[in-house]
Amino acid sequence: MKPSYRIWSLITILFFTLFFAVNSTFAQNSTSSVVPLGQSIQIDLQYGAVVLGNDVLLTDDYWLRTGDAIKQINSKNVRTMEDIKTHIKDKEQIIIHYERNKNMYTKEITSEQILKLLPFLKDATEGIGTLTYFDLETNEFGALGHQIVDHPSGLTPSFSEGSIYLSSILQIKKSIPGKPGYKITSHQNNSSPIGGVNENNVYGIFGKLEKNAIENIPMQEVEVADKEAITTGKAIMRTSIDGEKVQDFSIEITTVEDYLFQFTVIDKTLIEKTGGILQGMSGSPIIQQDKLIGVVTHMYVDKPKNGAALSIKEMMKKNP
Repeated sequence: MKPSYRIWSLITILFFTLFFAVNSTFAQNSTSSVVPLGQSIQIDLQYGAVVLGNDVLLTDDYWLRTGDAIKQINSKNVRTMEDIKTHIKDKEQIIIHYERNKNMYTKEITSEQILKLLPFLKDATEGIGTLTYFDLETNEFGALGHQIVDHPSGLTPSFSEGSIYLSSILQIKKSIPGKPGYKITSHQNNSSPIGGVNENNVYGIFGKLEKNAIENIPMQEVEVADKEAITTGKAIMRTSIDGEKVQDFSIEITTVEDYLFQFTVIDKTLIEKTGGILQGMSGSPIIQQDKLIGVVTHMYVDKPKNGAALSIKEMMKKNP
């Protein structure tokens, strides 16, 4: 089976102003130990609707806007791109019912106008990231450390279902100052997902892993550290930059502020291979003194050896 080759850009870029509101009433996660992972994954989210990814001018004065969701065509329900293609086949006049900001609108258009729309419609989004942790008691996983946002629209649409797949890294495009690097990965089209996605929020994606999908992944638990245990100094970032192999690389934590901290890659092997942090490394677990302390969330565009991370306890709350 031929692998499908994709280049992705999931990691959010940080410009020195990453702050989240603290909700002191939110209960702390009671999990005391988890398995830190580091595998590269492909993430597929199905919208359960067909959404416009760009503004499109249908006539001289009528726009459809980014995020508009087409719900019906000629009174027939629409959930996928295949539905769209089926319902417009051999139709000269088409009536679309679409939702914008929770309000419904109706517009009659021509077959030429719907063909103009098709390249900007999508029913799913996908990308790559890194698995952060796995809870042996609940089979729950966490990944990314930040929310998946659809590109190029910048929207965070709701989704009906989601899956993750193990991906293999074939090639690395190194990061250089001002130009983030990325991974070239492969994913076999007929492979089964290793888990399902239940949540996509500001702290990452969350769901459950399939038991038979993790048989070959080492299940070594470590203690989950409180944010107060995070200190400046040496630590380890666990991630994948070659095939499906997971490796540990040295970093130096430089500043700690509440549940956020910053670090610098000091591992010569990683710097030589990647230039520092790559797009797609978000979700890489960080270990200090044999405890899981955090998750890589962002990189600095102009200083790719530098990154930002979130306390693992904060991530496991799933919401600020």
